[in-house]
Amino acid sequence: MSLAGARVLVPRAGAWGERVRADLVRRGAEGVIAPLIASAPPRDTEARDRAFAALAAGEYAWLFVTSAASVEQLVAHGVRIPAATRIAAVGRATARAVADAGFEVEFVPVGTSSAATMITQWVAGRTAAGTGRCLVLRSDLAQAVISDELELQGYAVDVCIGYRTVGIDIDPAVAEDLRAGRIDVVLLTSLSVGRELRRQVGALPPTTLVATIGPGTTRDAIALGFTVGYTALTQSVDALLAELDDADIRTLTRQETP
Repeated sequence: MSLAGARVLVPRAGAWGERVRADLVRRGAEGVIAPLIASAPPRDTEARDRAFAALAAGEYAWLFVTSAASVEQLVAHGVRIPAATRIAAVGRATARAVADAGFEVEFVPVGTSSAATMITQWVAGRTAAGTGRCLVLRSDLAQAVISDELELQGYAVDVCIGYRTVGIDIDPAVAEDLRAGRIDVVLLTSLSVGRELRRQVGALPPTTLVATIGPGTTRDAIALGFTVGYTALTQSVDALLAELDDADIRTLTRQETP
C-alpha cells in the first residue's frame, strides 16, 4: 500500500481528525493531527439560537446543511430535528455527519460537492416551487448561493450563520517538520486550511505531496502558490485516502493537477 509508512498531515482536530487518523493507521500510515482552523461561535449568537429553536420547533420544511461543521454545531447545542423537516446535505461527507448525528438525509447531490451543484439539482427535482419554509445553515465564509436561488424560486428562506471559521496556530514542532520535509503528505481540505498553511508555514519542500479534497480546493491551492500532486476524484476525505493508497505517492509528488 502506497500510504504505508507515510507521515500525513491531518489539518483538523476533533472527531473528524481522529476518524481520519484512524483510517490512516489502518493503512499503515501515521496521521499527524495539526489543526489549522477551528469553529468559533458566530458574532450573532442570539440569531443562531433563534434559528435553532425554530428548527427544533418544526417551523422549517427543509434544512440545507452545507458542511459537517454545521452538523457539529447542531449536535453541540442539542438541537433535535423533527422528522417532518427534510434535510438536504451538500455532499456525501456532510450526509455522513448528518447520519452519524442520528438524522435522516433526504437529498444529496450527484457529482461535485458544492453549494451550486446542490441547489441546482435540488431545484430541478421539485415539482412544485415555492412551497415550505427553508433554513440554510452555513458558516460565515460561505456565499449565499443556496439562499439566493431559493428566494428566486419563491421559497421563504432563513439563513443561520452557525459558526465562524477561524485560523489557529499550528504546533511549532509540526511546522518545523513541514519545512524540513519530514511530513510526506499534506491533506488540503478547504481554502481556509490552505490559507493558514501558507501564512504559517510558507512554501513546502518539493518532496511533500499536497493532496486536495476536490477540484475547487485544487484551484484555490494553486492560487495560493502550492503545487498540487493529487486531487480526489470524489469529494470526500475518505475517498482521498483510498485513492492515495491505491496510487504510488512517490510519483505524484510535484505533479500539478489542473
